Amino acid sequence: MGDDRYPGRLVLPLSFPGRRFRMWSYLPTHSELVLRTEFDPSAPHIELLFKPVHRIDLPVTMDGGLIIDVGDHPADDANTAVTFTVANDHFTGHVIADHLLLREEQRAKYSPFSLFHGYLRSDFTR
Repeated sequence: MGDDRYPGRLVLPLSFPGRRFRMWSYLPTHSELVLRTEFDPSAPHIELLFKPVHRIDLPVTMDGGLIIDVGDHPADDANTAVTFTVANDHFTGHVIADHLLLREEQRAKYSPFSLFHGYLRSDFTR
């Protein structure tokens, strides 16, 4: 898959000032978490996919932008797991996962479908 990912081509920290994010999808059976910007016709649509997820410590909605950076490797998880720090001026949270993938797209209208549609293991044929 040619996505921007960490570890890989994606360079952290990522900064999304002034954007509102929300937890869009969390599938415990497949250990996948998608954070998504709320629809704004004047800004690109952004989605972040963490997988496989070992731990989540985030609010459901995140106002005021986001900064995503890499913390320390957790001592109690597999050595491939990374602690991703997700923060803004109002909170600091964490996601422990092996990978972070980023997709951006300009959208003219709201879509219920994830940019990772077809890639998430829980997707089904419609």
